[in-house]
Formats: sequence, C-alpha cells, structure tokens
Amino acid sequence: MFELSALLTGHSADVRCCCMDAQGRIITGSRDKTTAVWEQTPNTDNNTPAGQRWTIVRKLEGHTGFVNAVAALKITPEFPQGLVLTGGQDKLINVYCPDITEPIRQLTGHSDGITCLSTGWNGTILSGSADCTVRVWEDFAVTEVLKGHSAPVWDVAIYPGRGTYLSASGDKTIRLWREGKQETLFSGHLDAVRKLTILLDETFLSCSNDGTVRHWNAGGSCLNVVQLGSNFLYSICALPTGFAVSGEGGNLYLLNNEGVLTQGVQIPAISVWCCAPLPDGDVIVGGSDGNARIFSQHEMNHAPLPDRQAMIEELAAQKHSKEAVGDLDPSKLQGPEALNRTGTEGQNLMINRSGTVELYQFSGGSWQKLGVVQDAYDAKKHELDGAKYDHVITVDVADNREPLKLGCNKDDDPWVVAQEFINKHLLPQAYLTDIAEYIMKNTGIGTKPLNLDPSMTDPFTGAGRYVPPDSAASTNGSASSVQSSGFSPDHKLLSDPNIPKPDKLPKLVQRLEEFNRKANQNQKLGDSEISQLQKIAQKTAEVSELHVDDRAVISKLLSWDPEHVYPCIDLTRAVNKAFPTFFSLDDKIRIACSNYRQSDHALCIRVALRFLVDISTQHTRHCVDNFVDVVAPALDCLNTTDKYVSISLSKILFNMTCVDADLMTSRYILDATSKLLELMLRELNEKDRVLPQCHLLVAMGNLLTRHASLKEFLRRPLLDKLSGDSYEKTRTTARILRSLLYN
Repeated sequence: MFELSALLTGHSADVRCCCMDAQGRIITGSRDKTTAVWEQTPNTDNNTPAGQRWTIVRKLEGHTGFVNAVAALKITPEFPQGLVLTGGQDKLINVYCPDITEPIRQLTGHSDGITCLSTGWNGTILSGSADCTVRVWEDFAVTEVLKGHSAPVWDVAIYPGRGTYLSASGDKTIRLWREGKQETLFSGHLDAVRKLTILLDETFLSCSNDGTVRHWNAGGSCLNVVQLGSNFLYSICALPTGFAVSGEGGNLYLLNNEGVLTQGVQIPAISVWCCAPLPDGDVIVGGSDGNARIFSQHEMNHAPLPDRQAMIEELAAQKHSKEAVGDLDPSKLQGPEALNRTGTEGQNLMINRSGTVELYQFSGGSWQKLGVVQDAYDAKKHELDGAKYDHVITVDVADNREPLKLGCNKDDDPWVVAQEFINKHLLPQAYLTDIAEYIMKNTGIGTKPLNLDPSMTDPFTGAGRYVPPDSAASTNGSASSVQSSGFSPDHKLLSDPNIPKPDKLPKLVQRLEEFNRKANQNQKLGDSEISQLQKIAQKTAEVSELHVDDRAVISKLLSWDPEHVYPCIDLTRAVNKAFPTFFSLDDKIRIACSNYRQSDHALCIRVALRFLVDISTQHTRHCVDNFVDVVAPALDCLNTTDKYVSISLSKILFNMTCVDADLMTSRYILDATSKLLELMLRELNEKDRVLPQCHLLVAMGNLLTRHASLKEFLRRPLLDKLSGDSYEKTRTTARILRSLLYN
C-alpha cells in the first residue's frame, strides 16, 4: 500500500504542477509565482527513510503571475543539465537551466495564460492556453498553432508518431491533431477535461470535472469509464501498477490497470491539483495547502511513523459539515465497534462516539479518521466585506486571476448567489453553472435537484417559460393526457438578463482601462477619452443625457481586437438599455454582427450574440423582415459544445416567432430551429440543452399555429426523439407538437 514518503514544504501558495527533470530533480510550480527545484541529498543514516531527503536547492523566478505548468527537456551537449520549462498566467513560457534562477529564454505568442506544457524526446514543446489554442514549438520557435477548441485548453500531450498531438479542453472534448489538422474528436465527458496520460499501448486516459476517468483508443472509441464519485478530477498519471488520479476533496486515488480502485489516500488539502510519477513507482502530488507530498508503496521509502501519524492527525482534526455528508440522527449510527469490521477500499463510515459523529474512510487495510461531523450552522458565522455568512469559500475563477471570496447562507439559492457573484466581479456569464455547482459541493446548500416544473422560473436566465395547458398539474405525464391539452402559443419576448447593472459600471470601466493599457497605440484611449468614458458610465447609470461625441469614444473601444472587445460590447449593451435611440438600428446590427462573424474568441461571440438578443427584443419586426440578412448569419456561430451560444440563438429564434411573418420567412425560421435542435441533441448533454430546447420547441408551436402548412416541413423523427426526453418540460412540449401533426 502507498504510504507517505516525504512532505515537501517551501511554497507559500498552492502547488499547481509538478514533474521530474532529466537529472532526477523534482520541479514544483506554485501560485506564489515561483518554481522550486528539489534535490535528494545523500543518505548517511540507514535508519532514515529515503523519502525524507528532498530539499529545495533553488527557486526559479521570472513570472509575474501564477505558475500553472512545468515540464522538462532532456539532456543535450548544449545543455548538460537539461532544461526546465514553466508556463504562467502572464502568458509566458520561461526556459531555465536548473542551476540558474532567471530564465535564459522566454517564449511568447499566446494571448492568455499558459495552462499546460508537454515535451517530446526530440525537443518538441507543446503549450496549451486559456486562449483556446495549442502551440507547437521546435527549437523554441512556433511551427504550428492548432485552433478548434471553444474553451481553455487544460492539457496537451505528444502522441506516438511525429507531428501527432492530443489536447483536452474545458469544452468537454479531446482532440487528436496530425500535421496541423484535427483528425479525431473524442466526445463523452460531461464537463471540462483536465488531464491526459498516454499508455504504452498507445491508448490514453483522461480525467474530468465530471468525476470520471475514460480510457480511449486513437480511433475515438471509449474503451472504459470509471466513475470516482462526484468531485472534480484534476490530474492523472500512469504508474507501473496502474494509474493515479487526484482531485477535489483532498483525494488521491490509486487504481490498477483494469480501472479497479485499489487504494484511496486522503490528503489534508481541499484540492490536490497535480500528480506525477516518480522512479520505483512512487507518486508525487501538489495541493492547495502549498505542499507537495510523495507517496511510496515501498516500505524502505516510507516516512518515519511520527510523520505519517502527523498527517493522519491533521486529517482527523478537520471538521465536516452535516450538509456535506447527510443529515443523520446520531442515535441511529453504529458505535466504535463498527471499526472492528473490514471495509472496502475508499468506503466511508460514520459512527457515534458518545454523541459525537466521527467520519472514517477505509484505506490501506484500516479505518482512517477523516474528522468530526459538526452542524456547520452551530459554528460561528464567518465575516466577509462587513457581512456575516454561514459559509465563506474561495472561488478559483480562472488561472489568470487571483482567487475570490464568496459568502452565502444556509437558506440561499446557490444559483442566485452565483449570479450575484458574477455581477459583483464582472465575470463571464459562462461561469454561472460551474460557480453554482461549486457552491453546492463546498457548502452543502441547495443540493436538491433543480426543479424543472414548467411552471417555475428559469433558474439560468430568470425569464418565465411557456406552460402547456394542464401539464403542470399532470402527475403521470402520459401521452394521451398531453395530447388532449392542445397547444397555446406563447408570444412573450425572451430577453437576456446579463446586461451590466448601473452599480457594476464602475468596475466595467476599470476593466476597460486595464485592457486599454494593452491596446494598440492607434486604438488606445487618451487621458481625456478615459475621463469621457468614466462620464459615459456615470451618465448611463443615472440615465442622464449622452452627447453625440460620446459615440466616438465607444466606437474607438469597439475597434479593439476580439480578445479585449467583449467588455466594450457589454458597455454598449448597457448604453443601449438606458438610451434605446442613442445608436441607430443599423449601428446596433453592425456592432453585433461584425463581432460574432469576424471573431473566433469565445467570449466575444457570446457577448455579441447577447447583444443580438437585445436587438431582437427591441426591434423584433425589423429582424423578422430582414431575417436572412440579420439573423440567419448568426447560425454560422453554431458551436454545439458551447451551451451559452445555443441559449442566445434559441432566444433569438423564439423572438422571431412572436410576431407575424410571411410563409417563406416562417419556413426559414422553422428550418433554423430544427437545425439547432438536432445539433444540440448530438452534442450537448441533457442538462445543458433543456432550456434552449424548450425555447425552440415552443417557437415551433408558434409557427405551426400561425401557418398550418408548415406541418409538412416539421421533422417527425426529431419530435419522436424529444418525446422520450427525460426532462418533463421537453417531453411534454414535444408530444403536444407531435399531436399537432395529426390535427
């Protein structure tokens, strides 16, 4: 069994990445902006375990942000000690000789933070970034830029065969690239794919925020799926005995080659960000407590018993909320005698010891105490920004930003808390689901399943939804009861609620000022224009009159590159809401369309399409009459792995059905609606597609009730499939529409 071998203490913040270099040194990268080089010193005492001999010999400096990735290059005649590579949130890849603290080279080119690095035997370097691209470097120069992902690239790997690479992304996909082109798309994970490891037989493993490990072959087939609970999984590495996986909740999992869990190791850290193999089958992990730890299955490498016992005691001192483990009656739990029975690896057990509930986990052949279960709400409240909360948690919103604190109470709705948090910190709306789920996982509040009753308000957008007659009261959901209820058209326009509110405009201006410092010289605002920008925000918040010359400042902002223009579009949306006639209709359409058509930047596309949603609610008739020119081109943005694009497009198409249109235009809208539905069915999981799906189904109903002749163009197989959907709202509406075909 794996036991603690060494505790590597020396960083002042999370250890995010680790590896071993060409000369057997351990390299760790941290959020303290440094990289540590660790060496083993000779062991002169035969009674001292080998694992205790790691010491920092050097701190590598040069990054101005978190160090997110480390890798090593082999020994060459030019570099007899090999080279160390580090990637940071500052967009830089630094190259070091291990005995020199400053970089000898800096590789630039990525437009956002570096998230991952990989190296090959021939000196090839792969880098992945939050800019959604992969770069291939030969002799420290870029030879290829691989584009295709719609979210940050979390890991890269060099696949056997020259010019063949793998990338994993927050868009839930893995891609295989050959000679600069995407060859295979691997789909199956339900959340961000965080790490890859290639096996000797040229298959590979992936781990994901969805709590699973998947085994793939190069052809795109998934050979096996292992579910390791519901916590995020951050890292995976191959070992001689199988593989190791680390993740949220302080978990390190050891599995054999068949994917069977053989041991679970609990670590006293909230997040175990990384794991990497060491010689002799040992494994090193890095955690959110700022420490790295080595675990070994060889007794000669085990740390002294007092050190191992200290880690167990640190774990036992942790307190666990009842909300996280279940609200149980202590009187119904077994006593300490339950610990005399053998458990299964990774099994959790709660016992009642004199009225105190203790949590244990079976690991390495014995029960290990994980801590005491307490009522979190009997504890002292936590203070944040002058207010007191039941919970204050740290939210790691992005690798290129400092972690943020979030406060919430036991009766709060996690979705509402997440939305307020996004508004407060001007975060992308795309973060909503991840933040809400993170709140639920780390506080225990709001963990009941999302209520998808058709009569409820949409928790993602706050907008009301169509309720089929009598369907909300139906208890059996049978097709006959649905069909008899008929269809009632819904012509209430859908809006986008994510327009910056007046009290958030000052922070939006701060973001614009930050981006202004990075803008090209001919696009940069001068001091007087910055002052004018601040006044525009103030007048927008107060809804006092803007002047014609204010338009020139906004126009200059809108000329920025796609990476930085999205907050400018958000400012335009706020101005448009406060002063609907300040921009001409032609200008509004030009701003929205030019940014979603010409950009490959995910955030830019999302915000531009939200502006088009605004336009479709303000100028619905114009959009319908000019559907082919104004709305239809937006369908080219279809990226069905991006649910937020689908939500905006579904709202736009729905709004097009809220006013009368001629038969030809209605046919165009129906075709677009069917196309989007079919793409969502293929690419999005059920939870992600349920809301836009319902928008589109009701839009179809609106069209059919207005033009009965469109029935012949309705795709029956599509409705048949949706009629069996697991979500009642989708299933009910699809069945009603299907019944219309026969009336």
